[in-house]
Amino acid sequence: MGKPQLGDMAVLLKFKAGRVDYDETTKLCTPRAVKGEVTIKQTEDESCYDFAWSPRENTTEGIDNDELLVIPGDVTWKHVSSCKTGRVFKLTFLSSGAKNLFWMQDPNDNEDDPSQLSKKDIEISKTITDIFKDEEDEEDDEEEEEEEEEEEEDKDEEVRDAD
Repeated sequence: MGKPQLGDMAVLLKFKAGRVDYDETTKLCTPRAVKGEVTIKQTEDESCYDFAWSPRENTTEGIDNDELLVIPGDVTWKHVSSCKTGRVFKLTFLSSGAKNLFWMQDPNDNEDDPSQLSKKDIEISKTITDIFKDEEDEEDDEEEEEEEEEEEEDKDEEVRDAD
């Protein structure tokens, strides 16, 4: 799946998520109570992406929007599996080490395990990973797949030679 070729800041992905504060000392994640929304758009020149968090309610005075400029290949989006009270994801910038945490706000349909990812969470995560993947990374992945196929063919030939 290639990157969508949409111009003029078209929305690529939008989902409900809240912000999470992380305490380095206690190693605890604390979700903020504000209902929010993440929107990912491609910049006008199509070289970067705008990752924006904003509150969903108009009554949230004093709460700032977060806007982050993402360069493809410079971020990772990972599920924080150690969080057992909700579904938290971490956006990490590889160049600076900056981390931003978000909790998924759509229900996961499992009252017994609030940390279980929903199908929607998994789809969102895959989409974000695909959007922010560097084109060079995509080429590297294709080359790795070709090398693996060649290695499998070589192994098959070795097995036939041994017979």
